[in-house]
Formats: sequence, structure tokens, C-alpha cells
Amino acid sequence: MVESLDLKEDSFLIVERLLEHGGDKQVEFILDTYERDTISEVVKNSTYLSPKTVNYWCLYLNIKKEDTRCFTRQSPRMWPPSSAS
Repeated sequence: MVESLDLKEDSFLIVERLLEHGGDKQVEFILDTYERDTISEVVKNSTYLSPKTVNYWCLYLNIKKEDTRCFTRQSPRMWPPSSAS
């Protein structure tokens, strides 16, 4: 599967997954391989990245949280909120 990925064509997926699940070596690979604008676009537009990851990369890349999907769009709920408290 990994062998079938193209660094350019699959850049969004690669950056997204490595930012979320990668360690130091994977993050270093991302920073060495992709331009800052490419990484920023992933942080801004990803629906996969966790709020913790988006927050970190917003700070690192100087992106406003309001400019990210993570912090501006509500995810659809799988179940309606419980009325029992």
C-alpha cells in the first residue's frame, strides 16, 4: 500500500496522516519534503486531524485557529444529544 503512494499526488493524505500519527522522524520528513504552504493547506482543510494536532500546527505555522475546518465547522453528530443529565 505505501509503495503505491505518490509523494506529489498523494501529498494531502501523506501529510495529514504523518502529522496525526507520525513521530519525530516522520515530521522531519514532512518538513523536508513539502513546502510550508502545502502543510498549511492540510492543517486548514483536514477533517481527519484532531483538535490537539491542529492546535499544535497552528502555533507552529502561525495559522489562526479560525482559519481551520477543525475549529470552525461542527462535525455531524452520530447520535442526538442525550436529554438525561
